[in-house]
Amino acid sequence: MQESRSRRLAAILAADIAGYSALMGADDARTVRDLKQHQAAVLPLIQQFGGRVVDTAGDDVLAEFASVVNAVDCALAFQETMTRRNAAVEPEHRMQFRIGVNLGDVIYDETRIYGDGVNVAARLETLAPPGGICFSEDAYRQVRGKLAARVTNLGPQRLKNIADPVTVYRVDPQGVMQTAAARARGGTRNARWSRRSLGIAAAIAAGALVGAWFAYRALQPTGHPGVPSRAPAVAALPIIAVLPFVSRTADEAQEYFVDGLTEEVISALGRFNTLRVIGRNAVLAYKKKSVSKEEIASELGASYLVEGSVRRSGNQVRIAAQLVEARAGTVVWSDHFDGTLGDVFDFQDAIARRIAGTLAANINQIEGRRSLDHPKPNPNAFDLVLRARAIGHASSRAANRRFREQIGEALRLDPNYGAAHALLAEALYTKSVLGWTEFPDRDLSLAADEARKAIALAPDEPDGYRALGRILLARADYDRARDALKRAIEINPSDAGALAVWGSVQSFSGHIREAIESLELALKLDPSLEPNFVFDLAVAQYLARQHEDALRVAARGFARYPQFPMFNAVAAAAAARLGRKAEAAAYADALHHRMPVLDLGTLGSRFKDPAYGAYLREGVKLAGF
Repeated sequence: MQESRSRRLAAILAADIAGYSALMGADDARTVRDLKQHQAAVLPLIQQFGGRVVDTAGDDVLAEFASVVNAVDCALAFQETMTRRNAAVEPEHRMQFRIGVNLGDVIYDETRIYGDGVNVAARLETLAPPGGICFSEDAYRQVRGKLAARVTNLGPQRLKNIADPVTVYRVDPQGVMQTAAARARGGTRNARWSRRSLGIAAAIAAGALVGAWFAYRALQPTGHPGVPSRAPAVAALPIIAVLPFVSRTADEAQEYFVDGLTEEVISALGRFNTLRVIGRNAVLAYKKKSVSKEEIASELGASYLVEGSVRRSGNQVRIAAQLVEARAGTVVWSDHFDGTLGDVFDFQDAIARRIAGTLAANINQIEGRRSLDHPKPNPNAFDLVLRARAIGHASSRAANRRFREQIGEALRLDPNYGAAHALLAEALYTKSVLGWTEFPDRDLSLAADEARKAIALAPDEPDGYRALGRILLARADYDRARDALKRAIEINPSDAGALAVWGSVQSFSGHIREAIESLELALKLDPSLEPNFVFDLAVAQYLARQHEDALRVAARGFARYPQFPMFNAVAAAAAARLGRKAEAAAYADALHHRMPVLDLGTLGSRFKDPAYGAYLREGVKLAGF
């Protein structure tokens, strides 16, 4: 169906972070984390001033307003909020927005806006100083005399790809704060946003993120909307567990479809930066268990649960879903969806949008375009992918072969199905690293080719980047692995697999603290990740001199994965460093019994810094191996 497009006059706000590339080059993990926290503080301001978020790609923000005055008020709010937040940040890590505001004609459809009105705003932001704002003459005319700050007329400016010169007006950072302070003292409507921004800043400082605040407010009883019955909880991002959807069809052969739909909803929800979503493997473990919802929420650390059911008859599908606040058992939202198999993708998006919208204000505008606007695959190919996922590619050599056959058939039906290429890459990677092939290097190269096809076909999906990151890690190509995984996590911050591989790459690269943080989050979102990630966490904790934590994680890992003997190595080293000689010797003996020909010289050889490998080997030797 052809998109409906029209024109209108709009005020456009365009913003980006000054020096963002340099910040990423200096410390990419911290920069991505800080950016997401800053966005959580400033993006809700757009709605407060009557605007809508159009795009938030990378460090860019694009918003549309019906009023120039509102757009300028919002720009001032952005800059004052960031100034307050930066006061507690080291100068070298501070992020400062440059903002351009324009009034112009735009072309629009349901989600996007285009045209010179947008382009001029984007060019204006490049002329603004960090912490400052630039206006086009058309925009400045609407606010002339309403700004307490000194405004500099830069005169006509040639803007890239804009035919005619544009007269530009600039407010420097000092002027921004001067204007905001004057309006606050004057009791104008900007005093209201000043109080709101201070409240947001205080909540952030206390650790309560915007998404958690709106989640709390959504649960309050009606009748006194302005006075909450209790203070909002000081918490991290809301954690959601999507429980296995229940089949309402008396046909066990349809279980793959129901489980696959559960996974798709998990994936769709995981793309919202204001949420954290428990991984597929962790929740599907409860499918056959008789466990209460309260116990599941407690075991998974989830604050919200999603429950659903699926009824499928031929090509017709009905999906019912509800969102439950775990502690109180309150149903926050429920709905059902009827349609055909081809509509399933829209169902997933609708469920994700509505749940996230309940938990964080305006989320479908902030993240909706980037997260959920992706091409829909052939329904029959999608069905084959669900069947392949039900088989799995890592349980056995035969399962891996059947998995690849199903994915191959899906790709014959839809050669442009990016997720299917990514799954084939994962299966080839598994085949190679588990020794299910006589030509591991060849299959690993084929896996890399498939991952790159997935990225080319679906650059806004995390699957191809995650698969490529795994492959590059296996090749010890840590720098390029970091690039791929960083993009996967930007797209889906709840992707436990990508977070885990990222943690392993960080560990081998020598960024031990970041590795621990990422691996702990990954295992929280999906406790059933492969044992090598539990091992990598234990090793990272050992290298950080957190020997008690390393011993605890290693012992827990060995109890859960007794077939993975290398847990004994890190446990032996940690116990030896703690002076527990008998315990260390017991682990060393167990390691020798399970791996009598282990060459200690290779232990820790994949670390970029040889000192890390040496410290691990010394610990194992201290244990008596």
